[in-house]
Amino acid sequence: MSRRPRKDAVPEPVVNGLQPKITEEADTGPDRFKLECPRCGEVGRHRFALLARRAFEEHADEAHPIAESPLDQIRTLVDLSETGPGTWECSIAADTYVVRERGHGDYEVELVGRQATIDARMGTLDEVRIVIGGHAKLVNAALATAATIQLRHVAPVNAVPLE
Repeated sequence: MSRRPRKDAVPEPVVNGLQPKITEEADTGPDRFKLECPRCGEVGRHRFALLARRAFEEHADEAHPIAESPLDQIRTLVDLSETGPGTWECSIAADTYVVRERGHGDYEVELVGRQATIDARMGTLDEVRIVIGGHAKLVNAALATAATIQLRHVAPVNAVPLE
């Protein structure tokens, strides 16, 4: 009786910078492939190695995303610190930006060194960050557009979250 030769073990593909460990254990019943994440430890057991790989891809995307959202990237680049009630300040290179809240949801950005005011419609501090980042040339147009779309994205009232 001839048996097909086993293929050499191929390393698992890297997902979001993480490489899963999938091991086959004979004594564990039908779910014999053990899936381990290098950060979280054991994630689960599966009948087939392919199912374990797919489960790891989902786990890595949900638990260990590789990149921050566009809005989070801008929040990191443009760090506003509150200096008083309704007033924030941000220093980028040699420029200092002062943000004042003129009314509810209405902001004014002043570039202190040049004694100039940036003319833009801003209703939230995130919009202020986008404007300052664009003015200081820290944020390119694509990132600013993506962040604005993310900021404006509102789920419909009748949307049901899938969990």
